[in-house]
Amino acid sequence: MIIAEREIMFKTIFKNATPSLVIVPLILTLIGLVFIFSSDINANGTNNGLYLKQLLWIVSGITMAYFIINIDYFIYVETSMYYYIGGLALLLLTLLLGKNIRGHKSWMGFAGLGIEPSEIMKVCYILFFAKYLANAPIIEKKTRVFFVSLGILAAPLLLILLQPDFATSGVYLFIFLVMAYLGMADTLYIKYILFTGAGTVIVFLAEGLYKAYLLNGGSTNSIIETVLNANTFLVISIVMFLYTVIIFVIEFFQSMKISRKILPITTIIGSSCLILAAAFKIFKPYMWNRILMMFSPEYDKSGAGYNIIQSKIAIGSGGFFGRGIFQGTQNILGFLPEKSTDFIFAIICEELGFFGGILILGLFGLYFYNISRTIQNAKDKEGMLVASGILAMFFIHLFINVGMTLGLIPVAGIPLPFISYGGSSYIGFIAAAAIILNINMRRFVH
Repeated sequence: MIIAEREIMFKTIFKNATPSLVIVPLILTLIGLVFIFSSDINANGTNNGLYLKQLLWIVSGITMAYFIINIDYFIYVETSMYYYIGGLALLLLTLLLGKNIRGHKSWMGFAGLGIEPSEIMKVCYILFFAKYLANAPIIEKKTRVFFVSLGILAAPLLLILLQPDFATSGVYLFIFLVMAYLGMADTLYIKYILFTGAGTVIVFLAEGLYKAYLLNGGSTNSIIETVLNANTFLVISIVMFLYTVIIFVIEFFQSMKISRKILPITTIIGSSCLILAAAFKIFKPYMWNRILMMFSPEYDKSGAGYNIIQSKIAIGSGGFFGRGIFQGTQNILGFLPEKSTDFIFAIICEELGFFGGILILGLFGLYFYNISRTIQNAKDKEGMLVASGILAMFFIHLFINVGMTLGLIPVAGIPLPFISYGGSSYIGFIAAAAIILNINMRRFVH
């Protein structure tokens, strides 16, 4: 009797669901399965069967998603601390016992399958951070809220950086910024981070552009090399922070309006330069090469620039309507590496052309629009924040994956949601999609 009542209640709530929140992830999943099959075709026409493994993950993920949408999302938020702690434990175990693949220790072997805890942890982090922000103290304690929020981010971020996986760390940071900006009563500190990050990225791009200039026969410039130097950044950082401390001391004895205008600038410059000094010291040659290949991939055609060049060839050769499904030469002849994961969008564009690329982007655009409507219509802060974090996660994955495929940003191992091969990533994405649907279905309940 109780089960029957729950089924009736679930069917009633499900009628409130926005159809595209169900249909779009399933269409993208189907497209992904087709092109995983295509990416695994050999030159002799045989297939290695990678799609069968993905099909197993898809069936498991959709089954899990069904159970997720049956339980009110508020329960997941309330119990999120346990998921968060469990996720941290998995990340720690990965560092201690994980597989070392290409210099990254981000995989755990389990029952003959590879599991990447950082992918699943994203959803756990979003749920727990949403719970904290929804119950955080009012504006008078904005500093405390900010630093506790940083602590919630720092725990998984540090464990992922130690793997090391900078691309995935960037995803977490982006999720944090979006959720914190929408969830905090005062966003001043978030604006500081955004300005600091923008300045840091600009300098990194300037360094990459200068290195590309030198590789293409340009002459060295002593002024540029002095400025773009770790020691220079460290000195600037120390000066800025000393100046900030002095102003704070002066403010203690005598308030000055001008100091309030200068302090944000010195703090941002000092923080940005400190990050740059550390990065310039610890960045390895292969990391710089990824930035460098954005500007000059032809310089190392058989090395760091190979992936980008082959991706561009695949996309360009597709034309408007493509070569046809299962007919891509870059794909079948094996010129494009990581074609079932990082560069699957290039395979789609080669076989379905510009039309296929626009189709994928259009589906994501429709999906993002309806998630944004879910954010607007959520009846509690928890639902709004969870949906915002998930939208941020999907968006940054799409942006990075498509951007690196087109050669617009450095190559990073970031999967395309629902489409790229990978069990852990698919489970994370479909769980997130189920939670979005859960919030959308229950927008009239809370």
